[in-house]
Order: sequence, then C-alpha cells, then structure tokens
Amino acid sequence: MIKGFVFVNILITGAFGNLGLSTIKALVRLNHQITCFDLPNRLNKKVFRKLSKKHKLAVIWGNISDTASIAKAVKNQDCIIHLVAITPPLSERLPDYAFKVNVQGTNNLIEEVKKQKLSPRIIYVSSVTVYGHKHPDSPLLTLETPVNPIDVYSKTKVEVEKAIEDSSLPWIILRLTAVPALDLRSNVKLEPIYSIPLEQKIEFLHTYDAGLAIARSVDITLVNRYFMVGGGKNNQFRNKEFLNQYFKVIGLGKFPENISKIAQSDDEWYYTHWMDTAESQSILNYQKHSFEDFLNEFKSGKRILIFFITLFRPLIKTVIKKYSPYFKKS
Repeated sequence: MIKGFVFVNILITGAFGNLGLSTIKALVRLNHQITCFDLPNRLNKKVFRKLSKKHKLAVIWGNISDTASIAKAVKNQDCIIHLVAITPPLSERLPDYAFKVNVQGTNNLIEEVKKQKLSPRIIYVSSVTVYGHKHPDSPLLTLETPVNPIDVYSKTKVEVEKAIEDSSLPWIILRLTAVPALDLRSNVKLEPIYSIPLEQKIEFLHTYDAGLAIARSVDITLVNRYFMVGGGKNNQFRNKEFLNQYFKVIGLGKFPENISKIAQSDDEWYYTHWMDTAESQSILNYQKHSFEDFLNEFKSGKRILIFFITLFRPLIKTVIKKYSPYFKKS
C-alpha cells in the first residue's frame, strides 16, 4: 500500500464468486470498508452469512441489469472492483443474456458512476481469452499482442474493456489467465477437458494470487493501465502435464489422452497461452503460490471424496470417455 493513497470505500460486484471471495480475503487485511454486490440467491446469502461472522462486510443485494440497485451500490464508493460476468459455457448457450449482463450491465455501472460527485476508480477483470486461438508456437502473450475474440464471452470482454477505456473514469484492467476454484464442483466441466488440445500452453494462477493482484490494484498510484496477470514461469504448463497432475490428485490416475481434441489448423487451438507478467509482478507483487500449492490445499479437505472417486475410478473414466466427441479407442 502506498502511504497517503488509500481508498476507503470499495465495492465488489460479483463478490461471492471464486475471484470475489479471493479478493475479499486479500482486502480484509487492509484498512478498507468493503461492500459486496451480488444476486440475492440462496448460495450467495449463505456465503455472506459465513463471511460476515469473520469480517466486517456490507452487502447490497441486486442485479447488474437493474439501474436502481446499481445506483444504490455505487454511491459514495472510492473504488469499484467489477467482477460480474456470464462465463462459458453459459455465455455461449445464452448469448443475448451474456451481452445483457456483461456489456449492458457494465454500461449501467459506468452511467451510474458518472453521476457521483467524485469519480471512483474502476478495476475491471478481463481475460486472456481476448487474444483468441493460440498455437503453442505463438510468441508469449503481451499487452502488444492484438486482441482477436472468437466467442461470445471473449467478445463481451473486449467490448467492456473499450467501454471502460472510453468512459473518462480512472481505470485499471487486468487480463487474467485461468483461475480454478478450490472447489471440485466448480471445476468439473467436461467441455474444456475435451476441447483443449493436450499440447496447448496453459498458465495457471492460484485463486489467492488472483485476489491479491486485484486487491493491490486498489492502492497503486497508476491509473488507465492494462496488466497481464498470470502465475509466472513456474506455473506454465502444457495441458497434458496440467491434466495429469490434476487427475492424479483427485483420484482419477492418468489422464486418458484419447478423449482430447487434436488441432488440425491454427483456428482449432484453444484461447489460452503463456503470458509475460513481468510488469504486473513487479508492481503488484502477487505471485505467491504454485500449482502444487493449489493441489495440496485442494486435496487436504477432500480425502473422503477422493477415496470414493478412486474407488469408482474405472466407472468415472468410462463415463468421461463416453461423452467425449473426440474419443478414439486405442
């Protein structure tokens, strides 16, 4: 934190998702008044009740598409951490809904923020997916790499980035790599397992480090800047290595390689790659955890579950193979 440059009142939209919870975890160590903004569903309310027993947090329940609730949330805030987004696969199934939440919701936020007497800083969490298909031989991703959004989700990210840039408000935009949650249910998505080629380059970022990067963006003096945010050189893998480690830890053994897509052309590679995070690390100093740290913490509280996964491993792997559109018998 930089002395004499402290934001007191901070609003977090989408506060009770994976990134929101990690950001709260990082922010509560600092002298900030945190207001959470999220949908008033049962799960979010349960999460808030649990958090509020440990930390002093305010909450405003609402919808990013509702200007009245947004107006209430942004009032008297010094900084707004904007995390709300519809992500794949839902964004691809419901493109109009994704546009309404991701793009129009952000426009609602910007318009209400502009009505405030003082202009709060907006910290927007974007994504590495804005760069589009990336062959493993492509150069390291940098801020100079041209964006090339290829699906609904990445297109909304690029559109929101532009809206924030053009808003005349002070901003910081963080382009994050993939950030798995420390929750098996959140990570059980078969489609990416099938559609990401095994030779794809993937950069891991621990959810705690993602939250720390976002939290430290609050108090730096720099504004109107983009940052590449990833786990660094020690967290860069080929997808094959990444999946083998993950499958082993959750009790599924070796990853079945014959279920994954084999890229036949440049536009069949996935939209992940390794990143140049030297600048963001030097300024935000957030890279504290490894993929091994993640795996160790992940398995520590799930030993019974992992036991049963191991017990039923043959059946589970048979089901995983069955639903792969790329499965080839050896």
